Order: sequence, then C-alpha cells, then structure tokens
Amino acid sequence: MGSQIHNTFYTPAGLVYVEHLAHGSVHIDWEGMHIYVDPFSGLYDFSKMKKADLILLTHAHTDHYDCKAIADIATPNTEFIVSKAVGTCLKNDLPRMGLDLDSNELNVDPDTTMENMTRAIHCIKKCPVTVLKNGEKASCKGIEVEAVPAYNVKQKRENGHPYHIKGEGNGYILNIEGFRIYVAGDTEFIPEMELAKGCDIAFLPKNLPFTMSDEDFIAAANFIKPKNLFPIHYFEIDKNKLLKGLATGICLHLND
Repeated sequence: MGSQIHNTFYTPAGLVYVEHLAHGSVHIDWEGMHIYVDPFSGLYDFSKMKKADLILLTHAHTDHYDCKAIADIATPNTEFIVSKAVGTCLKNDLPRMGLDLDSNELNVDPDTTMENMTRAIHCIKKCPVTVLKNGEKASCKGIEVEAVPAYNVKQKRENGHPYHIKGEGNGYILNIEGFRIYVAGDTEFIPEMELAKGCDIAFLPKNLPFTMSDEDFIAAANFIKPKNLFPIHYFEIDKNKLLKGLATGICLHLND
C-alpha cells in the first residue's frame, strides 16, 4: 500500500509520518494534520509539539488520559475520539461505573483519571468529543476511525479484576484512504486482533503485567502480520529476541 523511508510512509493519500514518542504515546502527521494517541506528560514534554488536530484516548488510566499533556497540544479546533471509560469520566459518572452491585460499594479502578478534561482545559470546552464503544466507527477530518477491543485475559489485579476490562477501553484502526494504522491500546493478545490483520503499521504494547510478554507480543505480531511494527508501552526491550521471533516480512521499528 505504501513505501517508506525511516518513519515517513508514502501512500496514495500523501505522506504519513509516524513516531512513538514514549510509553503509549503516538504521533501521526498526515500531510500536516497532527494526530496524537494517548499523550502522556510523565515521560515526554508535549509543550514543544505541534498542536493537535485530532486526539484519540484509548482508556481512562492516568498514563493514557493525561490532562496536562492534552492541555499542551489542544486548541479550540481540536477534535477528540475517546473510549467508553473516558466518556464515563467526562460525564462524571465514575460512581455508577465503579459500583459493586453485590456489596453496593464503590470500586473504581485505582488507576483511573478522575479529572474531567472538558472542565479542566479552558480551550477545549466546546471541542467536539466523540465517544466510541468497541465496534463503532467515526469519520474525522478525512480519516475513518474504528474502535476495536483492548483488554486483559490473563493479567489481573489482586482483587481478580483484569488490569483492563473488556469493553471499557479501545484500540483504534485508522484508515487513511486505504492506508491502515493499528494502535492497539493496552491489551493482551486477543482474538479481535483479527480486525487489524495485514495493516500497514501496528503499534503493539509490550510489558507485564499490564499488557503482553515478549512471547505474546511476538505471537500477536505474527498473527496480525503488519508491514511495519512499532513496540510501545515497554519498560525494556530485547531487539534480538523480537527479530528472531518475528515472521518474515514484518519490519521492526524501535526508538533510538
């Protein structure tokens, strides 16, 4: 679908430049339109980055839904696409989301951002915010965005709840006139990755206990078979191990 030099991809829709900034943060520049996924100020300074045309938020954990980073790149013209969990935060509906029906006690995920960005960040009070549930799609600024599942199967907290609960968070598949970019969000290797098979670029998380082990990361990548693969959300990485395990035809990209 496209050729590339370094992180710049030549597509029928023009130039697409992608970069993994830090942690789960991704920046996409399509012909001067700037798209960010999960900007996180804890490990990256967004104050000098280009202003955002579109911001995608995968889930409501503090390292993915970060009002400080959003404030650095948002303008009154920025559009947002967010997950069900972030939408719940914006509606200030956290108590209902976290109510344990058996005990009638509040049990909100301890990593959830409690801040409402539409109240905390003055310039975005009237910005359009689209909440997508798993399986839903939206068109934004010439890009089709599909929300796909992102959740844990094996990795759970001490209370038995998954680190990421099915249905609350999203991965996203961005379709830019046939050029497909998959940003998986925080997830393990799940069957719904079928939806991203053969994509041009995949951003997959790799760390325990929150997402995937090296072995699961390799298995997921070989299942999807993206043309280009960017590991994200990792604490450490063994390049040789990944290269040895990845199927032929997958081009691995790592931050220098």
